[in-house]
Amino acid sequence: MNQKIKISDFSPHLFWDVKPGSLDIEKNQQFITERVIQRGNRNDWKILEETYKREQIKSQVKKIDWLSDKDMAYVHLYFDISYNEMACYIKKQSHRNY
Repeated sequence: MNQKIKISDFSPHLFWDVKPGSLDIEKNQQFITERVIQRGNRNDWKILEETYKREQIKSQVKKIDWLSDKDMAYVHLYFDISYNEMACYIKKQSHRNY
């Protein structure tokens, strides 16, 4: 993990609803990863990948409760994660009306 990276390095719109200085790069890894996937631009992705190891990001992606179908398909391909390993996919499947 790159300790030189700060929350303020990411696009401000990612954390518009969070008090400045309240996020910790290490403790809030899943929240940060989720926001970058959902709303980040290329630079935010670059910072994310400079901040955390690929396996750390993959691990966090698997735990995210909700992603759009588009975001889910992207991380499925980008990180080579099976849909069945993603909490958001499992949750969507359990709520489908048949």
